[in-house]
Amino acid sequence: MTLNSDLPHSQVLTQNRGPARVFAMVNQSGGAGKTTSAVNIGACAAEYGWKVLIVDADAQCDASVACGYEPDLMTGVATLYDVLLGIASFEETIVPALAGPHGTKGTAPIENLFISLASSNLEDAEQLLGPKTGREFWMRGLIDSVRDQYDLIIIDCPGNLGLVVVNAIVACDEVIGCVKPGWKELRALTRIELKIEEIQNVFGGVKAFLSKVLVVDVPLHRNQGAVYDDSKKKVTTAYADKMLPMVRRSPRIPEAYAAQRALRFFDRAGEATQDYYNVTKMVGFPRRKS
Repeated sequence: MTLNSDLPHSQVLTQNRGPARVFAMVNQSGGAGKTTSAVNIGACAAEYGWKVLIVDADAQCDASVACGYEPDLMTGVATLYDVLLGIASFEETIVPALAGPHGTKGTAPIENLFISLASSNLEDAEQLLGPKTGREFWMRGLIDSVRDQYDLIIIDCPGNLGLVVVNAIVACDEVIGCVKPGWKELRALTRIELKIEEIQNVFGGVKAFLSKVLVVDVPLHRNQGAVYDDSKKKVTTAYADKMLPMVRRSPRIPEAYAAQRALRFFDRAGEATQDYYNVTKMVGFPRRKS
């Protein structure tokens, strides 16, 4: 694969600084802010001097798109689906994240930030993983193969609790539950906790736990919905020790995605951007001293 903005692959996996802390962004439904949070936490941590890998494990490919790539429209690009088929290595799917669409004038690699590309064909991942021996540990093997090369690895999961998400939970150290401040969304946190407990009971050596709760798309004003405000209070009470700073609602978030740019490049002074800087620090990746 030759990409105009690529670094040589040998440079992608150098400067050993790990082993990485591995987080899985999980919710059983789409639209919960998983991808937005994965990309923007990763971009903020990268700016702070940490070497970050985002693993796009979702057939929607949203993390790949947000990092400048349209894998389904590109030729010669290795994706996680190719790894499942056994025709590519995991390392071959890793490319530098971009601040803008690939191939566009002015688009440049983001220092310290890398992405393992997805494919829409990952819709078939459940069927492909099904017959594999140790199918629940497939992703752990991939993550372990590069873990020493990064400080932070974020797995962006599909919006369900299926086999790919089980793989992510088995592979990670900690789960971040991403929710919006609504009754339906908050109930999902309980299901995530039950799923993690089930996985721990079935498989030995799984250490993942729901370590953080991230509430996104928080209305700025009370008159935008009492239900949102009340449910926000409920989640804060129920998960007080796990709560990350909340991310405020902003039209700049979908605009940044459409521009294929992380918020720090699209709306640096924006409220949501500052929220993600605060989240990144609270996750444990403050600005690194040189």
